[in-house]
Amino acid sequence: MGVTPTGGMRASRTPRRSDQPGWFSDVLGLVVLDLRQFFDNRLFAVSTFLTSVSMVLAFGAATDQMASPSRGAANYFGFVFPGILAAGIMFSCTYTVGYTIIIDRNRRTIEDLILSPLSYSGFLLARFVGVVVKCFFQFALVLVLGVVVFDAKIDSTALLVLSFVSGCMTFAGLGTFIATYTNEVSFPAVVNIIVIPLMYFAGVFFPLQNLGTLGKVLAKLPLSVHVEVFRAATGQGPSPSALTLSLTVAYALLTVGVAAFAFRRRIGHG
Repeated sequence: MGVTPTGGMRASRTPRRSDQPGWFSDVLGLVVLDLRQFFDNRLFAVSTFLTSVSMVLAFGAATDQMASPSRGAANYFGFVFPGILAAGIMFSCTYTVGYTIIIDRNRRTIEDLILSPLSYSGFLLARFVGVVVKCFFQFALVLVLGVVVFDAKIDSTALLVLSFVSGCMTFAGLGTFIATYTNEVSFPAVVNIIVIPLMYFAGVFFPLQNLGTLGKVLAKLPLSVHVEVFRAATGQGPSPSALTLSLTVAYALLTVGVAAFAFRRRIGHG
């Protein structure tokens, strides 16, 4: 079943849309259009970079000589830098994909697209690919600043890539889910209620061991496990456990799956 441009249900849909010629080119075209619109809106593009870039500059300049609160990191900046990387992904992906979907819904772009050969899956795939590409520019800039200006290092490219991709998928899924049930007014409020406490209680600024038993629980949260993997990737912490690595992948699959289900159900009901 599908939807009509007026929100009603269509009687049938063409089977196996993803096998039709041109499906991948349609996805690619939507990704290119998404990126073009993103960079055309310079204020929004700059604002997505601002949080992480300002954090790394401030912490790098002010804390380079401060002792690390953890024995695994060289100094306080070394301790907090992986958290800045992870938090930047969280904010960038959640807000970027969420606002994009809300704009698409307000313009009724979604209804037009899902009546075409692109389908629900193609639309969401394009949006997720687009948010990964957009987030990469911010991530790369912050990483280069940390390495070149503040002597951060990369010990494991594989862990760095794993945490980046799984983090993008996790928080893009979260942003999609929230955007599915909110509008441009309520969306930022709901996101802030979730992501700001996550940032403060994910071990970004202090070791979670300081919180005792509660810290062990908080260490399993989505942002916390990505911070831990980034710490290992930058040589500022021990190698992540198998459980931590599994959780990074599991969170990505879970949030994307739930977001896709909620999105299709919500759009399908108008």
